[in-house]
Amino acid sequence: MTLIVVALALLILVPMLPALARGSVAAWLAVPPLAACLWWLSRSTHATLPLYIAPVLVPGFMAGVFGSTLLAGQSPLIEQIVRLMDPVEPEPDVLIYARKLTLAWTLFFIALSATNLVLALLAEPDGLLLAGGITPPFTVPQEWWSLFANLIGYLLVAAFFLIEYAYRSHRFPRQPYRNMLDFFVRVLAIMPRLVSNVAAPRR
Repeated sequence: MTLIVVALALLILVPMLPALARGSVAAWLAVPPLAACLWWLSRSTHATLPLYIAPVLVPGFMAGVFGSTLLAGQSPLIEQIVRLMDPVEPEPDVLIYARKLTLAWTLFFIALSATNLVLALLAEPDGLLLAGGITPPFTVPQEWWSLFANLIGYLLVAAFFLIEYAYRSHRFPRQPYRNMLDFFVRVLAIMPRLVSNVAAPRR
């Protein structure tokens, strides 16, 4: 259980690091309740709790990564990818689209995380509320949570990406990559610089 709690703590804190480094009051105020929740989890003997929490934190982590780059003084994540992938100065329409797409991914991951949380809270017989001794107003079969967390959520991510890729290719036909495979290869190539840009606090 201790290793699981440490892994969950990293999933929570890593996307918060830029905000913490900037001295964000909201980020620092969030630390004590998060620490309390992790402490409670470490003391819990409910074996299925980590199974419920991970599907909430992973998309929450992604929402934090995308969303943190939309804050004042930051460059939207998709814009950073565009600039790193293509040395040519992007057109204004591309930059506007990049910001909107970064926001769209942020909202999408928030919705995914929230859906996993609601299903985890309401699942029966071993949901979070029932495990805590609280009877929810209604319940859903635990299989619903499992199906969404372990399959449907991933299919939605893939569908979101494929639909957006097709739309982007139609709207902006001039791209620095030849096809989807070339796109992924180029993203992997710029990943070290991208991670460095996202992690570095802006002054």
